[in-house]
Amino acid sequence: MDEADKREDIKAAVAALKLLTPIQVEVLTGIIAKFAEEQICEHLRKDFLDDAALEYFSTRLAAHHASSGVPLKKENFEHILEQSFKRAGHKARRTDSMVHRGADLEVDGRFYSLKTEAAKGLNPKSITISKLMEARWIRDLSGPEDAPEQVRRRILSHLDEYERIFILRSYGDEERVRYDLREIPKEVLAAVADLGGDDFGKITKAGGTGADVRINGRKAFRLVLDGSVEKVTISGLNIDFCPLHAWWELGRPG
Repeated sequence: MDEADKREDIKAAVAALKLLTPIQVEVLTGIIAKFAEEQICEHLRKDFLDDAALEYFSTRLAAHHASSGVPLKKENFEHILEQSFKRAGHKARRTDSMVHRGADLEVDGRFYSLKTEAAKGLNPKSITISKLMEARWIRDLSGPEDAPEQVRRRILSHLDEYERIFILRSYGDEERVRYDLREIPKEVLAAVADLGGDDFGKITKAGGTGADVRINGRKAFRLVLDGSVEKVTISGLNIDFCPLHAWWELGRPG
C-alpha cells in the first residue's frame, strides 16, 4: 500500500468513526492503541506462510489480543490463516472434504492439517496433539498384539489425507503471550509403523493402550490409543523434531 492509498483509508476510517456512538469510538480507540504497542515477531521459514500472509496473520493476532486474553482457538486459527492466504493472493478455503478427511485447510490445491495447543501449564519443549484422529477401532483391540497392524493401517492412511501438519502453540504469563507456529513432520508421526506388539501396554479397562515411539533410538513421543473417547493422542512430542516457522510475542489486554 502506498502513501496515497493509506491516506484515503485513513479518511474513510475517520468518516466511519463519525457515525459511531461514543462507546463504540472508545472501544475502537482502545484497539487502535493496542496496535501501536510492540509486537515482537520472527519469521524463520517461508515455505508455508510467505511475507504477505505473515503480515496479515500478525495483524489479526494483534487484533484478537487487543480485546481478549484468551489464546486463539482452533476455529479462529483456521479462519485467520485462511484469510491470510487469501489476502496474500492465494486460493484458500477451510475444508470439510470427504476425500481429505484429516485436512482443515486447502491452499492452492494443497491440503494441510491444523492443530492448536494452549493448555494451562503448557511445556514449551513438549507438544501434545490431543486428537490426531478419531478412532472407534481402538475398542475392537483384544490385546496389545492387535495394536501394531491397526496403527500402521489406520494412522498411516490418515496421514496420507494431507501434505503437512502445523500447530499453533500459545503460552506466557499474565502480561505477555507467546505463539509458536511449528510444523509436525509427517515422517516423524509415521514412525508408529515401526512399533511391535511388545511396545504396547496391556489393554486398560477403558479399552485403550499406548507405546513410546523412538526415532534412531531416541524417544520422540508417546502414542496413546484412548479407548474412552475413541481417539489417537500424541503426547510428549519433542520440539526438536518439529521445525519452528514463526513466533510472536505481544501484550495481553489491560
